[in-house]
Amino acid sequence: MSFGGFKYASFVKTLPGEGGGPSSTCAWGITVVYIQCYFVTIATILGTGILGLPVKLAHSGLYPFLITFIVGVLMQVLLIWFFTDLLQRCRAKQLQSAKDRGPENLPLNEMELEDEIEEEHETNDAVMAGHIIIPKEVEVRPPNLHLLGELFLGNGVRQLFDVVLLIQFIAILISYALAGSEAYAESIGVDHVYLIAPFVWILAFIVVFAFQFIQPLVSLLTFGKGSLLLATVVMTFFVGASIHHEIKTDFTFTGDPFLMGTVALGGIVNIMPFLYSKIQPYENQIVGYRRAVVLGLLTCALLNVLWCWAILDIVPQRSSCFQYVPHHNNTLHYVHDSSSDASQLVCARNLSLESAEQNGEIATIPLTQVIHQLYPGYDWVATLIECFIIISITVSFLTMGAAMQHTLFGWVESVFGSDKISSYMAKFRVVNRCSCITNQCACRLALSLGAFGAVFVVAMVNSKGFVSMLEKVASLLINLEVGCFVFLMIQRATGAQNGYLQVPSPLGQCFYKLKYLIPVYFNFAVLYDLFTTIYELVGREYNLPWESGGQRGVIEVPEYDVEGNVTAL
Repeated sequence: MSFGGFKYASFVKTLPGEGGGPSSTCAWGITVVYIQCYFVTIATILGTGILGLPVKLAHSGLYPFLITFIVGVLMQVLLIWFFTDLLQRCRAKQLQSAKDRGPENLPLNEMELEDEIEEEHETNDAVMAGHIIIPKEVEVRPPNLHLLGELFLGNGVRQLFDVVLLIQFIAILISYALAGSEAYAESIGVDHVYLIAPFVWILAFIVVFAFQFIQPLVSLLTFGKGSLLLATVVMTFFVGASIHHEIKTDFTFTGDPFLMGTVALGGIVNIMPFLYSKIQPYENQIVGYRRAVVLGLLTCALLNVLWCWAILDIVPQRSSCFQYVPHHNNTLHYVHDSSSDASQLVCARNLSLESAEQNGEIATIPLTQVIHQLYPGYDWVATLIECFIIISITVSFLTMGAAMQHTLFGWVESVFGSDKISSYMAKFRVVNRCSCITNQCACRLALSLGAFGAVFVVAMVNSKGFVSMLEKVASLLINLEVGCFVFLMIQRATGAQNGYLQVPSPLGQCFYKLKYLIPVYFNFAVLYDLFTTIYELVGREYNLPWESGGQRGVIEVPEYDVEGNVTAL
């Protein structure tokens, strides 16, 4: 496999069986692809969003969050359906363009297959696929976001799309860099600023120079990441069950977790083209691919809800004082009745979801600190949480970094034509993998390192901007990408100009009418993001007009005069 070079090792021997799909003897191969799509989807979605989402529940609580989050899940499922259709039309559009250039360039069955390098070397003028000889002149590039822009966006719009896409990748990777350095720093007890450089550059060099070799390990770590998250959620609930912390709900703050929720579920369209390149254009494989991605999304949604619920059970939402009763192993248990003589007053001034939001911290920092300080008997749970966060952010950085590199390579592919040296070296890339001797490859390397360099510089300059980077910048760009550019692609790909294109797994005509929900939802998120940002700049210390309460960020700790039994955290 040559990641980003638009040649992918096929997991499926493409000998058509009945129905035009792969033979039954190779069914295990496509099953492996579906599993990989499922876990890579989870790795992409379960990034920093799940770490930033709980801190946005400090005022709203659980139920207002569920309203906006469930709507977001339904819109993401709808987006996956339409984007899969768009990926099919990307290939069909290229085949149609080849047909328009000349009938000799069209495959007889309109199906192209990439054989292994040895088979390509043995055939001079054609490639055998089943019983059909396909001319090698027909080149159908695997889809990437830049190629989709070339095919379905006009001049000017596609260039703007490329810029928005690159900034989005950089913004997300910046949040990963900040969250990752905080997670590693929390585990070893140093300031996270000192770990930003090693975290970014070690993983960047892995993505640029060795991702194709470690991709199986990334898939394995992704499986471990999902399993570890499930175990972490269960264990966190176990701790929360002994606390029974009251969760306060305020529906006037329903919009608080809305933008962070779009980040926690967003970004899937950035990895879908890469995953789509691993399947063949058969209806059954496309349906299986779509199901795997949707199942990955639904799994992430469920884990997000359980994770937020578990944190709300343990970490105080706002800075205030609570009555606890000492229990075994020096563990304090939250009590509702403050009249107990054995109760101890604990004031969480800097140990709440509210303070974590103000300090730009990931949600696990107050979670692990609360467990260490109030529930030392559950220190092993805090250790489990720290391990999950480290693995999660590391895998997500690698996955999203690879997606960014895949898109950058698409830019280079559209600018540079294949020269004779590239064609010659491609025939021997199985034997000699050091074939990066062309200007095209040098440009790929420079762009990749430059993008990661931008991630490093911004992370160092804004080392406490984790929450704002996610909620304001990443959310704006993710929603703008889908609500504007992706919708324009879908609209043009299904419009009168391209509506005649034949795809293996088409959507029903009635279903196509639902596409207008996509710009309504995602562009509303863009407008809401801009409004809240401007409002906070103008009236920084005050809540939004419809939110209850007065000033934002005021530490509301009751005044208690208790001698000998007040603990300040």
